[in-house]
Amino acid sequence: MRLKPRARADLLAIRAWGEDHWGPARARDFLEGLIEKLEELDAHPHIGRPRSVFFDGLRSIRYRGYLAFYILEDDHPVIVAIIHERRNLAALEFADRIEGT
Repeated sequence: MRLKPRARADLLAIRAWGEDHWGPARARDFLEGLIEKLEELDAHPHIGRPRSVFFDGLRSIRYRGYLAFYILEDDHPVIVAIIHERRNLAALEFADRIEGT
């Protein structure tokens, strides 16, 4: 599993928010669980929900209120975004996240 730079920035933002609202220990536990969920994609890259309506080949998996969006490159998952499920998904520019840095 690989993370695009914007997805890595999403993780850092989630960590900062979690530390501010939950405290460092709970934020760390949450992130460890999220990363473990993302690592499951290596063994089962097709388990995510298809999200081609946003971008061709885009898929997502859910973890405790967050959605991790990914594409497959040579059957390997590449995480492009990790966002809260309450965000307006239609307003996100997935093409920029996928094709950009």
